[in-house]
Amino acid sequence: MLFPPPQLSPWIIMNNQNWNILCWNIRGINGFDKWDAITNKIEESSCSIICIQETKRDSFDTPFVRKFAPRRFDNFDFIPSIGASGGILVMWNSSHFTGVVLERKQYALTIQFTSVHNLDSWKLSTVYGPCQEPLRSEFVNWMKEQEIQDHDNWIFLGDFNFYRSLEDKNKPGGNLQDTLIFNDVIGQLGLVELPLKGRSFTWSNMTHSWSN
Repeated sequence: MLFPPPQLSPWIIMNNQNWNILCWNIRGINGFDKWDAITNKIEESSCSIICIQETKRDSFDTPFVRKFAPRRFDNFDFIPSIGASGGILVMWNSSHFTGVVLERKQYALTIQFTSVHNLDSWKLSTVYGPCQEPLRSEFVNWMKEQEIQDHDNWIFLGDFNFYRSLEDKNKPGGNLQDTLIFNDVIGQLGLVELPLKGRSFTWSNMTHSWSN
């Protein structure tokens, strides 16, 4: 199966209630040979929210989502791919959260979730960063322009197509300027890296306790 494993699976902890988020650059979700593997990973993670990037699909409906997502994921929203490039899908369990879409961009989908359990609200931005200009610069500017208040609970996760240091690359080399740009954005927003299961490429402003 030629697609990468999930990047992370952080637990959100609020008022002693835990939820797991599964985040995955799937590199195309149209192939039926991937669906069983996706289903298995969802069940293994016991997640309440699924964030998928690079779907390479321009639309989703319930019958298609049912090919790989368990029935408890009864709400979803998406950003269509442009041709065979990009695409974002976010699915969630409505018995745990209500979700309201706040913003759609070609490279990001921002949703406000409210816990059915205790009515806590928080924001999630699922990102698939562009690799080419001018969208790449637009994406950087979009990140910098986010207004995160001290009381906000906000997670940014996904595939940013940036890296914090050259050591984060899975191949030798890299562009030092990219690391400077990305770290500048993180610093400007006051984001703090989450303690995660698996990879470590997502940041939050840490106004609540977050843990594995």
